Amino acid sequence: MSFKPKIIAMLCNWCSYAGADLAGVSRFQYPPTTRVIRVMCSTRVEPSFVLKSFLRGADGVLVGGCHLGDCHYVTGNYYTIGKMNTARKLLRYAGIDERRLRLEWISASEGEKFAKVVTEFTEELQKLGPLKDELKDNLALRAAYNASLKPRIRIIAVKERMLTTEGNKYGELYTFYEFNRIADEIIYDEVNEEMIRLLLQEKEASLDEIAERTGLRKEAVFLYLIDFVKRGEAAFKENDGIFSFYYGGEKEKVAEPFVIENFEGGEGITIIGAGAHGIKKAVELAKKGEDVIIVERHPSINKYVIRKHASSLNDDAPYDEFLKFVKEGKIKLLTNAWVKNIDDDTVKIIKYPTRIKQDCNNCNICYEVCPLKTVDRERSLFSRKAVYGREGIPSTFFLEKETPFCQTNCPAHVDVRGYVAKIAEGKFEESVNLIRERLPLPAVLGRVCPHPCEELCRRNGIDKPISIRLLKRFVADWEWEKKGKIDLGKMPANENNKYRVAVIGSGPAGLTVAYELARKGYKVKIFEALPVAGGMLAVGIPPYRLPKDVLKREIDAILEMGVELQLNTRVGKDISFDELRKEYDAVFIGVGAHESRKLGIEGEDLEGVISGVEFLREVNISPETVRAIFQGRKVVVVGGGDVAIDAARCAVRLGSQEVTVLYRRSRNEMPAREEEVKFAEEEGVNIKFMAAPVKIVGKDGKVIGLKCVEMELGEPDESGRRRPIPKEGSEFFMEADTVIAAIGQYPDFSFLPDGIKRTKWGIIVDDKTAATSMPGVFAGGDAVTGPSIVIEAVAWGRRAAHAIDAYLHGKEISFDPVEKDINRLIASWEDIELMKRNVVLSGIEKEERQEISYIPIEERVTTFKEVEILFDEETAIKEAKRCLSCRECLGCGICGNECMKSVIDYDEEEKEIEIKAKDIVIDPEIYFKIDEKSFTPFEVEDMLDLGILMNMEGRKPRKIAFLNGNESKYIEKLRKRIEEMGVKITGEKDAEMLINCDFVEHEYYKRIKKICKIR
Repeated sequence: MSFKPKIIAMLCNWCSYAGADLAGVSRFQYPPTTRVIRVMCSTRVEPSFVLKSFLRGADGVLVGGCHLGDCHYVTGNYYTIGKMNTARKLLRYAGIDERRLRLEWISASEGEKFAKVVTEFTEELQKLGPLKDELKDNLALRAAYNASLKPRIRIIAVKERMLTTEGNKYGELYTFYEFNRIADEIIYDEVNEEMIRLLLQEKEASLDEIAERTGLRKEAVFLYLIDFVKRGEAAFKENDGIFSFYYGGEKEKVAEPFVIENFEGGEGITIIGAGAHGIKKAVELAKKGEDVIIVERHPSINKYVIRKHASSLNDDAPYDEFLKFVKEGKIKLLTNAWVKNIDDDTVKIIKYPTRIKQDCNNCNICYEVCPLKTVDRERSLFSRKAVYGREGIPSTFFLEKETPFCQTNCPAHVDVRGYVAKIAEGKFEESVNLIRERLPLPAVLGRVCPHPCEELCRRNGIDKPISIRLLKRFVADWEWEKKGKIDLGKMPANENNKYRVAVIGSGPAGLTVAYELARKGYKVKIFEALPVAGGMLAVGIPPYRLPKDVLKREIDAILEMGVELQLNTRVGKDISFDELRKEYDAVFIGVGAHESRKLGIEGEDLEGVISGVEFLREVNISPETVRAIFQGRKVVVVGGGDVAIDAARCAVRLGSQEVTVLYRRSRNEMPAREEEVKFAEEEGVNIKFMAAPVKIVGKDGKVIGLKCVEMELGEPDESGRRRPIPKEGSEFFMEADTVIAAIGQYPDFSFLPDGIKRTKWGIIVDDKTAATSMPGVFAGGDAVTGPSIVIEAVAWGRRAAHAIDAYLHGKEISFDPVEKDINRLIASWEDIELMKRNVVLSGIEKEERQEISYIPIEERVTTFKEVEILFDEETAIKEAKRCLSCRECLGCGICGNECMKSVIDYDEEEKEIEIKAKDIVIDPEIYFKIDEKSFTPFEVEDMLDLGILMNMEGRKPRKIAFLNGNESKYIEKLRKRIEEMGVKITGEKDAEMLINCDFVEHEYYKRIKKICKIR
């Protein structure tokens, strides 16, 4: 006898009559095993209905809704689709085949079609067979059902269309790939929580028992249990060193609201960082009647923030006195604030929005409904939501919208997450167009960018970063291969056409200014001293890294917009700077660093000595002429940056007999990119570290070698690298007939008038407008920063273009246009470390990074042909799908909808605040390194505060080892607390639990120290 599947059909009023005579056919008889439930509308069918149907023994669920044209609720279908997509995801986690859920659009006039659908679905279920007994009413299915009732899952179910086609509260659109990834992680987490909750409600269980029943990794169960204890959802017992957990406990209390007066700027002694030292200093100064201002990057100051500062390792903060002076207004606070710059005695600060107004009553509803959960930055064993509350000063709620770290760490703040997500969906044209919203040279940057974005990709905390640079190159090259052209559009006809802007230099900064202004309708003319366009891109980067045709096609696209280019025109010689100022409404200075720094040793004037910049220029402009000169030469390149490595690799390709790079520091201090150094070594370049030339030796006016000395590293210099010191008695001689000096370069400013202020590094400009000291004159790129990376120059070009636009219309720029809407100035490696805790809560698996291929080494050393071989489409999509779509607030709007006091303000913007600092005190922040095999001291302290000390196996350790010795008072107190619990301190070999005391200073404070003298 064939299997007769049990079907529950949930049909809206119209659909449920689809079998009636309305269709002109005989009434369709529902099979006796099919139960039809009529609902007012298919949008009323919740994921929980589907899950409950299977709990009640259904073999399949059929959901029907009207066609859009037949439905009075025209958007209803989209809600139905979103809910059923969520139901499918929940079924997947319950181990039920998604084919057992069917969604059909059937109107009341389609009786025959309806009969066919029911028949087809019945036949498909017969093929699948009855739902197995072990899947009915099992733990995973019950957990999935409970999860489906939770606010965060219901939000995911109904917000799919809004987030993917209409835009969230911040105007951002998700790709379907991004949405599904985020939804999967939220559902994975919620189902896991529900499984553990159900087990604890059933009976007391150990970590091992829970891991076995749920199938979760022990590390994940550990984190869930600790979080349950902290939230008051679980309590514990210990028996013979094994912890068991049961449902219940004391609910975590929400702090009473305590707000502080908004501080809009002023004068006073400025303390950056609210650690023990900073707070103690503030109290001391307040007692003396001084005006004191504390600037803290965290939104609230509490014990967990205070302990993150280095001074708290050996001191305690007088918190009660501090609170008293804050309440009295004698200590002003700027929380959720980051120091952007310090100029003389002016501290420029960005105050980021909390997005929750001060009359919030801390009711906690927003926290309960928020769908997105992440690891707590201050207490890494625990989780929090995107909207969260804090005890401390102020004790209010905050809504954190975070820019992905890849975008934060990119100087131009390109929307990496956005364009990578579009690649993951195969929308390559949309991807490259999104890139061009922030930069005009994706094919160039896709080849030469040192990709600082990848340094802080959160994938680093799991396996390897996304190949962001290569994905950028892929879409740019895909566009050219498919279309054979780059269409940036024409300059629009508008009121800006009457303005003319001169751009000096056709490098990345100048090209970006021209591109951005042309898009706005300005008439732009670029003046270039060289016979080719592109500046250092054209003459400073070898063709094997940046082919000439790639650069040309992207420059041509900018010129086709209507931008003019005049080559062989050196400002100061062929045309004066004053002429440009008279003839044009604004001038942008974007000259590159084309001048080389001298070695400063005897013999530099000998024949055979050439600068790295000059050598690369000749290679790019006249490669065959240079080849004839360098054939069979013994070349020594002095320096350790990208120019030195590029010069060495070029010398190999020109047929030099022997090429050696001489660098005075170790490999770790080498500023050149590691991948470029590796390639150079593969191609036969010798690199001699810890050595420097003291004299170039010549004979008959020509180079015959170098007298060198070995070096050793001393104390760090102003660059942060250890200073090289000559080693006494270590002199040696190197044979060479060619020396390439590549120790640095700088721009030529000889054409500038006295009215433009500059330092030894470059032109002084306003850091948010790129405006110089001369009205109407702007500057950016190497002209401001000194030699830097291409993407940095692009950022300056974009900043200047927005400022020129504002200047020509008599407007002021109140905020850096490049950094506007970028939340948190400095992304930190600490957040990458936190991924090691977050990964087990979101079900993220390790995935192999897709690496690019290269032409054979034999071909590389004899040609200037491009070395890298492009990804194919399949590889690019696979790599893009490794992206985690990192975000905090989803912008779903649920917290705003549920807030009874309407205090959620999604549109609140950051503010720039200035403080006149009488003095500056810096109290740096640290973070302990996180790994999977050990705990940080902060994590152990948080466990002890809960009254528990447990390892990842669910046991109380008998012996604990402290790694990377730290003799601070804080660690000593922690040792005593551990010993008071009857646990011995031992060596690593015998320990059942490890505490890693290795810490580093936060990158934000490193940056502050660079721009400020510590007083």
